Amino acid sequence: MSSILLVGQTPPPYHGQAIAMQQLFDQRWEGIKVRSLRMAYSHSESEVGRFRIRKIFHLISLIIKSWCILIKDRPCCLYYPPASPNRTPVIRDVLFLLLVRPLAKDTIFHYHAGGLPEYVKSLNFPLRFLSRLAFSNATLGIEISESQMRKDIFFPVKRRICISNGLDVPVVEQKSNEQENDKKRILFIAGLRSSKGVMDIIGTAEKLRELGADFVFDVAGAWQEEDTRRDFETELSSLNLNDHVILHGRVTGEEKWELYRQAYAFFFPSFYESENFPLVLIEAMAFGLPIVATNWRGIPELVVEDKTGKLCDVGSCDQFSSALNELLNNENRHKEMASLARSRYEKRYTHTAFISAMKNAFESVTNEPKVQTDA
Repeated sequence: MSSILLVGQTPPPYHGQAIAMQQLFDQRWEGIKVRSLRMAYSHSESEVGRFRIRKIFHLISLIIKSWCILIKDRPCCLYYPPASPNRTPVIRDVLFLLLVRPLAKDTIFHYHAGGLPEYVKSLNFPLRFLSRLAFSNATLGIEISESQMRKDIFFPVKRRICISNGLDVPVVEQKSNEQENDKKRILFIAGLRSSKGVMDIIGTAEKLRELGADFVFDVAGAWQEEDTRRDFETELSSLNLNDHVILHGRVTGEEKWELYRQAYAFFFPSFYESENFPLVLIEAMAFGLPIVATNWRGIPELVVEDKTGKLCDVGSCDQFSSALNELLNNENRHKEMASLARSRYEKRYTHTAFISAMKNAFESVTNEPKVQTDA
């Protein structure tokens, strides 16, 4: 049996790929020899995808450490999650993979971020050629959403499978129907940037107020774009929506879980370039929250239209506000969606289901084929 080297980012910063990778690093893999190397290119959300001199030295260090492990534990497989479709991380991945993959017996790519094939297609020669060389002919390609499986294979791979993300969440306590000042709380958690739909929170809040709804948006996450932060705060003040939108900053641990417990619904108007299979939607389902989100990338696989939530067009604050207002005013509908959301989480998106599927995937690569001999 081969061993396996896991290379990837773990928190901080906090984003879906890093959280999923942390689960793999923390797992005790029975019957598989697993080593791990933590990427630490970015220390905060604002550094993700941006060039820093120290990242060059970190890349060199990772390459050397990977060489040492792959040689010492030979035969050894390399597990690697390609980065988001941005120039700096793509160049980084290309350099790492071209220098490290030749020493690995096999390579497993786990595509957490969406949009990489489309981005590589848009690159000029020679980066496009080098990217195809670095990302092609892996032993196993793992997609996290069926929407990506249905696309043409841009990077040739020997075998391709889909494994949905999964998470453990705290035991969900019985939620009280009593909200502060009788306002129902709508939760948004994400990195705060324009393409995550943060400005649509303002537009949706304004329309909900016009509809006479009594609500509060709890907005949690770190700002990733200074211009967007200024625009958001300006609009919030000019429209006098401060009583309807509360900014909590980045939240983790019990502080985050408490926001979920207090929430009545979850709002996710994302059209983020790298969006694929958002972990926050799994968390929302685990807490029995109906979801109003966009019909974007892998989101429709998580949110079942008219059963666990509502899917709207990107940027349509009219659709967002209408869907949320229906939930706020139809208690029976809300309870039905909440129950179906929790049930869907338990059947599909638990930590146990995720780890079990990953273990099977690892074993399919690391187990040496049996050599048949004549009797």
